[in-house]
Amino acid sequence: MIDLRSIARALGGEFRNGQVHAPGPGHSATDRSLSVRLSDDGTDIVLHSFAGDDPIACKDYVRVRAGLPRWEPQAGSGPKSPAAMSRRARQAASLHSRQTREEAPETDSATEPRALGEEPQDLIAARAADEASAEIVLPVPEDAPEPSFRHSSLGLPSRTWTYPDAAGRVLGYVARFDPPGERKQFAPLTLWCENGVQRWRWKTWPRPRPLYGLDFLAARPTASVIITEGEKAADEARRIFPNSVVVASPGGAEAAGAADWRPLKGRQVMIWPDADDPGHRYATQVKAELAAIGASTVTLVNAMSVAATAPSGEIREVPKGWDAADALAEGYLPEAIAALVLANVERAEPPPAYTSFHPYTMNSDGLIAEEEKGPSKARSIEEVWCSDPFEVIGLARDPHGIGWSKWLRWNDRDGRRHVYMVADAALHGDVGAVAAELANRGLTVSRNARAHLCNYLNQVRVNARVTTVNRTGWHVVGERQVFVLPDQVVGQPDNETVLLVGAAAAPYSSRGTLDDWREGIGRLSVGHSRIVLAIATALAGPLVHLVGGEGGGLNFYGQSSKGKTTTLRAAASVWGRGSADPGFVRSWRATANAQEATAAIVTDTLLCLDEIGVAEGRDAAAAVYQLASGIGKGRAARDGSIRNPTTWRVLTLSTGEIPMAAKIAEDRQRKAYAGQSVRLLDIPADAGCGFGVFDHAGEEGDPARLADAIKSAAVASFGTAGPAFVRGLVEHGLEEITRNVIRIMGGFVEQHVPADADGQVRRAASRLGIVAAAGEVAIMFGIVPWQRGEAVRAAARALADWIATRGGSEPAEIREAIGQVRRFFEAHGESRFEPMEDSDAKPVHNRTGWRRGTGSDREWLVLPELWKAEVCAGLDAVATARILAERGMLRRDPQGKLQRSERTPYKSGQRVYVVTADLFEGGDDGR
Repeated sequence: MIDLRSIARALGGEFRNGQVHAPGPGHSATDRSLSVRLSDDGTDIVLHSFAGDDPIACKDYVRVRAGLPRWEPQAGSGPKSPAAMSRRARQAASLHSRQTREEAPETDSATEPRALGEEPQDLIAARAADEASAEIVLPVPEDAPEPSFRHSSLGLPSRTWTYPDAAGRVLGYVARFDPPGERKQFAPLTLWCENGVQRWRWKTWPRPRPLYGLDFLAARPTASVIITEGEKAADEARRIFPNSVVVASPGGAEAAGAADWRPLKGRQVMIWPDADDPGHRYATQVKAELAAIGASTVTLVNAMSVAATAPSGEIREVPKGWDAADALAEGYLPEAIAALVLANVERAEPPPAYTSFHPYTMNSDGLIAEEEKGPSKARSIEEVWCSDPFEVIGLARDPHGIGWSKWLRWNDRDGRRHVYMVADAALHGDVGAVAAELANRGLTVSRNARAHLCNYLNQVRVNARVTTVNRTGWHVVGERQVFVLPDQVVGQPDNETVLLVGAAAAPYSSRGTLDDWREGIGRLSVGHSRIVLAIATALAGPLVHLVGGEGGGLNFYGQSSKGKTTTLRAAASVWGRGSADPGFVRSWRATANAQEATAAIVTDTLLCLDEIGVAEGRDAAAAVYQLASGIGKGRAARDGSIRNPTTWRVLTLSTGEIPMAAKIAEDRQRKAYAGQSVRLLDIPADAGCGFGVFDHAGEEGDPARLADAIKSAAVASFGTAGPAFVRGLVEHGLEEITRNVIRIMGGFVEQHVPADADGQVRRAASRLGIVAAAGEVAIMFGIVPWQRGEAVRAAARALADWIATRGGSEPAEIREAIGQVRRFFEAHGESRFEPMEDSDAKPVHNRTGWRRGTGSDREWLVLPELWKAEVCAGLDAVATARILAERGMLRRDPQGKLQRSERTPYKSGQRVYVVTADLFEGGDDGR
């Protein structure tokens, strides 16, 4: 079925009143002299040119641009026959194509070519018979006949380009001819099988035609892609951007719609067209093709601005058709033209697709409604302007089918793009409120036509479906796992669009290519265990959900100027700009509500929190549990019902001059519970090599310069590694990756955790195991330039340092209990215990008990109530006594009870706890 809206997009026109209005062949992009409508039976198109262009030439032109089969005559051979008219029409249409590039005619090697001029009728009939029986041979087999590049009329080519497939097998060639005194011409040379015989023909590939550079594209699946307009420009662009893959489409500026762009699905693409009007049209068509196949992120080089700058830096008149090859020929250094190109890159957007239906027409002039005016016998139709133009990009609802709405998109008067959701429920309320919300975002709405606007939105029907989600990360859409970011969706379903709502403050951004980031942050991090650990933590976020893990994170602590912030910025550059505002790094100083919102917009990625010292102790303690739990506070809706709480799943990377436990203790000497210390692991920032966070002084032998280089790299190229990592997970298969990650995690825990270690240590090791696995998977994907095993070694070193600083592999509750009892006796071992051997000693005020013996034989007898109320304040008194007894720090009675019956100055059978001097020797607590 022929879709007029698709034709409108292909022609760069618009659809209104049931017709397409678009530029005719050879006319400017703003021209609307060509109208296209469907025939009465809907099987063909009917055209009219208000400029008087040849109707058959226009029809062939529309069919080529829209990807429809060419119209062919059925009979006749005279000069006025449909066959002759069709041939002349195709010649007329080809003149428009040769504004930028002329292709040699499609003839075989035995036929005299006629690059210009008419062909005899018998040749047309013969070619039609040949083409009906011939089949192209792809790829070219090894036993194929050798191709001859000598053209029967154009001679030998001045240059040829080989088109390989993804495996490097030849698909055909494109040759360039420069006849003396004539314009350059290009001719594809492909292999065909006719009646069982293989022969080379000067003929292009059938649609869709292969791209030039498929072998490079397959060899580097995570590299960014650059599209140029021709093969020569592609070859030179590879010198300019060696870290990217450069491809081109065959056939020149007007043949973009004939190429097979599907290999670019999910890739980051930059379009670099020639600096002329055909180049602009080429870029527009390529944008539409990339949008159709689902390219990840598409950017466009402003070729006119780049070409207007001479190698000397002076502004000049733009050379027509200027491209990458011209840049190097003029004397531009590759790195200089690369910087100029990247400075003139902007996000590419496909042309708008407006929706019209009776009595409403949407076009570039806006929304127009038809109203009947006058008495019934003399009624007339008047057009009423309702609003600025906007697109209805889909019908939206959440994954549970709630909250149906229309998603609108438009540009305001300053050219800013707006995407906004109008709830269907709102269309049945105050129409003024709907119009006010749109006007507040730059869409002008007529006060007298607000009802028309709401009626249009209520009645409009589009096939596209949009699923809205309120947080980033993994979601299940149509039984498929997709990864949502504010500006892209990895694993986007073919028949569904997924959009993130409420992400106005999302910190994600990108600059440069993945190769640029790898050459910057990636290269500088090699050999530095703390930097490697931080980057691997940033990459581990998407794995937490896959392995069923829990939130948590790492806190790098240590003295100032040790490189903690440098480490955090390196990790932040994985997902966004490696800096604070504006950037991916956030502050610990925030309210609980703000932390909830922040966590939701970085779900399954990384939460970077700098300097825990600025937070209040109580807030820090609550935040650790809150961030790890993954669920916000319960809140009531207006009707009294319970709202669905905000949820998230995130790994946190924090820095501070003090450990998390010390920060919590600032709040009235509160203790950090074991659950808090296991959720946010305190890792010493100092790598222990004398260079702060670094393991060596870097290539220049100066840690300060190394830190500055990392900080500069984190704001020069960023935001590409994280999305590339997720794309790698999806491309390699989530189930297989999950099995590998679980295997790496299990091996890490088994190798680096003592057999008798407490469960808390195993939980910490599992979290670091995810980090290690993320780093090793990133190495496998080619995202980081580390040696295999480097991420595992960095995580193992961090685990060993964490166990050492916590005092061993025993449970934290045991260490805290021993530590609290020890602190009490260190402070009051003499002042609050009455000596039993000295009867002349002064009475002890606020007595806790008695002491006897000296040196290693010293013992303290503690009254039971004071043991519970003061010595073990906040602890389980019985459990604490049992812990001490198991380590020889407390003497049991002969029956094994924790309290003993001892003689005291006041009673012969006093029940007391007897603490031994082993408490100060450290006993067996693992220190």
